[in-house]
Amino acid sequence: MTDGIPTQSAGTPALRFAELIRRHKLALAAFLVPFLIRIIPEILSGPYPVGWDIIAYYIPNTIDMASGRMNLWGIITSAPTLYAITVPAYLLTKANLVVIFKVLGPTLYGFLGWSIFRFCQRRLHWSGNKAFYAVLFISAYFVTLRISWDAFHMELGLALFLLGESVSQAHSSVKPTLGRVVLLSLAVLSNQLVGVVVIASQLATLLSPSIRRNLGLIFLQFPPVAIFLLILYATLQTPLGPGLTVLGPVAGATNLTTNLSFLVYAYVLTFPLLLFGYKLRERSVFAPWMLVCGIGLALSLLPGHVFQDIGYRWVLLLSLPLLILAYEGYSKLRVSLAFTTKNWSGVLRIGVLVALASSAALYAVLPSQSALPFYTTFPQYVPSSMVQSSLPFSDYPNVVNAMLWLDSHLNSDCVLITQQAFYGWARSYLSPGKQVLNTLLASPTSAINETGPYAHVFTVWWVEGTGWFQGSFPVAAKPLVSFGDLAVYEYR
Repeated sequence: MTDGIPTQSAGTPALRFAELIRRHKLALAAFLVPFLIRIIPEILSGPYPVGWDIIAYYIPNTIDMASGRMNLWGIITSAPTLYAITVPAYLLTKANLVVIFKVLGPTLYGFLGWSIFRFCQRRLHWSGNKAFYAVLFISAYFVTLRISWDAFHMELGLALFLLGESVSQAHSSVKPTLGRVVLLSLAVLSNQLVGVVVIASQLATLLSPSIRRNLGLIFLQFPPVAIFLLILYATLQTPLGPGLTVLGPVAGATNLTTNLSFLVYAYVLTFPLLLFGYKLRERSVFAPWMLVCGIGLALSLLPGHVFQDIGYRWVLLLSLPLLILAYEGYSKLRVSLAFTTKNWSGVLRIGVLVALASSAALYAVLPSQSALPFYTTFPQYVPSSMVQSSLPFSDYPNVVNAMLWLDSHLNSDCVLITQQAFYGWARSYLSPGKQVLNTLLASPTSAINETGPYAHVFTVWWVEGTGWFQGSFPVAAKPLVSFGDLAVYEYR
């Protein structure tokens, strides 16, 4: 005690916590910076969801799993790691699922940033400062932001994969290898495409002499492969399975060209830096990853919708290895310019940071109708704004009002037909007992033949001449009530 004022001893919890923060401040910052970037569109969108897959797939799937409406095969196929988080959170808190996913979006992006930081430190052997600045560089790039917008399965899978690759396998020890395999298995269960990258990484690991000399370590490499095969088998047991084809009447040359164009568009800003960074000393870790993505892109040439529909996702999956290599190039270029007669290093450093910060801010803040032209080049792959979801930002209160109106007017002899853009909104804001029929991306009119038992059939769509998906207008339906640019229509 000093002058009658009690003092804390060095061992108090507060001081120990402060010391812990001080020692891990860069790791904490690697989580917080991406978290704060990603929380901007969530704040701007208010109580409404951000991201197409969030409202169109994740929220309905969580409701189905929590209510027991999805069987085991469906759960395995749906990449269950994410739902192992959302379903318990929904059941325990009884919170609105929109709120749960609004919290989860920034949290996952922060987790990915921390995983990148740890990977750069542990696997690439970078200093803490260099690893942290790499997180800044990567988390502000628009392709990574696009993944965080709604590709939560891929985002979580990538984070777990990076953590698994960060685990040392030195000295042929079983314990760290077991930890690595657990993380990689969870990555496979998070996203099927990340699972393919994991399989390639495991095959490359088996070539290591230290692994091949230890039979126990060899067997430990196979659980992720077994889980991936289980997912493939489960997919064939779902209603989706019989419709999956890898063959078809026409090869997708145009599709491949589009995907390659998207590849150039996505990383054109990093190409000069890649020229300096491709000689990264530990780049071998990226070889299986990039090879798999390249093969996936090439397979989009084949006929059949399985390979063609996911072609652009391989481009997204390339983001982390390419951006890590680009940051290595940026670091080397900055160092080399520091020795020139003119101080181009400072100009380069500030220029890159300003460009990334401004582009990330504009992407996260501007609504779709005011988006930068650059972000409207591939609207089928990249949203023009992070504030939108399956609908434009301006329609959020209108669709909620439309669903609340329907909730008070639908009874047991009524059914609501929704196109995929409206399906998750219906599942979120209608009472559980209301009947909703999903037509995926087809027009609501395409499901009329499936509504025989119901006396009244409704749908929600934009008023004629406005909104998205103009070719899917519900022909033969009459408007009952309108909410801004949206209206409730009745077929009968």
